[in-house]
Amino acid sequence: MLSGSMMRARVTRTNALIGALVLLVAALMLVCDGTRDGDLYLQLLGGRLIAEHGFTSVDPFRTIAQGTSWLNQQWLTELIVYRVAQAIGVTGLTIAYAGLLATPLALLLWLCRRKGPLMMAVLTALYCPGLWEVVHPRAAGFTLLAFSVLASIVALTWLAPRSSPGAGRRFRYGIPAILLVFALWANLHGGFIAGLLLIGAVTVGLGLDRLRGLSEAVGAHRLAVLCLTGVLAAVTITVATPLGAHIWAYLLSFRNPAIAFVSSEWEPSLGSPPAMAYLTVAAVFSVWLWLRTQSPRPLGPLLVTAGFLVFGVLALRNLIFVGPALALQIAVSAPDRETIVPRSVIGLAVAASAVALATWAATVGPAHNEAPLGSRLVDYATEHPPREGHIASYASVGSYMLWHAPQTPVELDGWLEHFSPVELRGTYAVLDGRRSNPTHLVSHLHIGAVIADRRVAIAALLAHGFTEKLRTPEGVYLVRRATATRHRQPAHPTRF
Repeated sequence: MLSGSMMRARVTRTNALIGALVLLVAALMLVCDGTRDGDLYLQLLGGRLIAEHGFTSVDPFRTIAQGTSWLNQQWLTELIVYRVAQAIGVTGLTIAYAGLLATPLALLLWLCRRKGPLMMAVLTALYCPGLWEVVHPRAAGFTLLAFSVLASIVALTWLAPRSSPGAGRRFRYGIPAILLVFALWANLHGGFIAGLLLIGAVTVGLGLDRLRGLSEAVGAHRLAVLCLTGVLAAVTITVATPLGAHIWAYLLSFRNPAIAFVSSEWEPSLGSPPAMAYLTVAAVFSVWLWLRTQSPRPLGPLLVTAGFLVFGVLALRNLIFVGPALALQIAVSAPDRETIVPRSVIGLAVAASAVALATWAATVGPAHNEAPLGSRLVDYATEHPPREGHIASYASVGSYMLWHAPQTPVELDGWLEHFSPVELRGTYAVLDGRRSNPTHLVSHLHIGAVIADRRVAIAALLAHGFTEKLRTPEGVYLVRRATATRHRQPAHPTRF
């Protein structure tokens, strides 16, 4: 047993290590977030709309979907992003977002604080790779936070030993805390479905352990309460958002097969060697940890990790759930270690953070627009829109143009789930030059101009009714000859 002074030193140094590791992850996220993509401008665009006009259920933006029903589930994230950018600028927003990605790690490390510095370092290493898919500011960052909070509540309320201090109090407050998480989550990002899956996986795991007769398995009453909590969470999601029951229709909109056609983040991880390597390492670690658990080994924590490893295989975007799932397993299964964190370990983490921050300041700096966002080509297109039809461009460019000049008639913006498969596939077929004669698609989709950067697409458009208006290193702006352009006063983008 540790003496009182040694116990205080252990707590102090453990907290210092948690702070140093969180700072390191935030610094690494800053280094990786070197560009502003269309998702950022999409969030700013939606936030500006809500701040100025309030919530709307009809698409107000000048795309081919204007005037149709709009299920804007992420409205609260958009408003937060817009207000933060207003207050501290876009560079400040990217710094705050790096902190948002690192904050869940602080909670997960605290959950595993008694497992020793080595296990905390391993958790940090396994937490980081999933962040790559959400490294640029986007609503999914809030899902990572909400999922980590939920995993911590479940671990402390249902997976911790019933004999542990404060178990009864945690059980009483755990249910309303979970419902509060879902109420907020449903207005921030559609990833709340992962939270329902977590509750389901824990319920099944505990049920199996109860059938196996494990002495520490949760009682029938608590297992029933957990099931009821999942049902109440689904009800809370339905009533806590302006969308009401339509929020489930929003989730079903992601069945649109054309989304994976135009966005790689929804592709299975099987096509990404780095992603599969990460999932393999995580799986090996999870099994190793379970085999080292004192017999009889509970299945619940292993089942949770296995479920979210499979979830990660299904789509690259789901990799963010692997780290928190592993943290839950570590907190429940790994043995406690009465170890005082060496000062050298804390110093190493702080030094690594300093190197990462210096690297960001010296070589990366404030994030810049990815091409062609913010270029002369895009500015010219917003100032010279076609008299008829929309400007076809990649969705990220459409989001930027709507933010930069809201009256620009664009074909698509970044709300990909809002467009039909025909609209998505057809627009990208024109942009990628997959049709030697794009005339039918141009007419059907009411395209009046195109921002293209592929030679085959440019050649096809020039050969079938389009005129080149401006050529830059980022691409070419072409206008349909049947429609002359109309000059507009230069756009004045919002500046914070």
